[in-house]
Amino acid sequence: MTVRTILVFLAVALAGCANPSVVRVDSSAIGSMHITRVYVPRFEGNPEFVEESTDMFIAELEPRIHAKISQGSAIRQESADILAGGNLAPTDAAIAQAKRAGAQVVVLGKVTSYRSGATLNGFSTVRVIDVDSGNVLASFHRPSGLLIGYSEHQGVMAAVKRTAEDVAKALR
Repeated sequence: MTVRTILVFLAVALAGCANPSVVRVDSSAIGSMHITRVYVPRFEGNPEFVEESTDMFIAELEPRIHAKISQGSAIRQESADILAGGNLAPTDAAIAQAKRAGAQVVVLGKVTSYRSGATLNGFSTVRVIDVDSGNVLASFHRPSGLLIGYSEHQGVMAAVKRTAEDVAKALR
């Protein structure tokens, strides 16, 4: 086998293991807004990761944007649906909390993880929503991006860091 054949095989193998990302940003809508405050309620998803995921997201986002961040509590009580990886919190409830905080946008987040034998990964899903219109300004779903991970927690935190960087780029 030649070196070139081995490299092609490795590239195909790694691409086959890659998890898809979702990146959608309405740059013109964000660019027309004057965002001074961002509201981030506690992330939802796996209860083992939600608190530190929210804290890490804000810690990564805050120094990258000019707007002030207001950290909020959970939008809804944990239910079997949330614990099983259900959908993000209802937009109307999040918008109502963001309005009370004086924010122009609300960022909803959810974290999940996957483990099967030697395979593990973490995922972060984030939506940036205009508080006045209710329109989704940006959506991101990111896997950890790690080739080798030692724990689900490490994977989730890496994915959260990626979505914080995405949101920062979108809000600049």
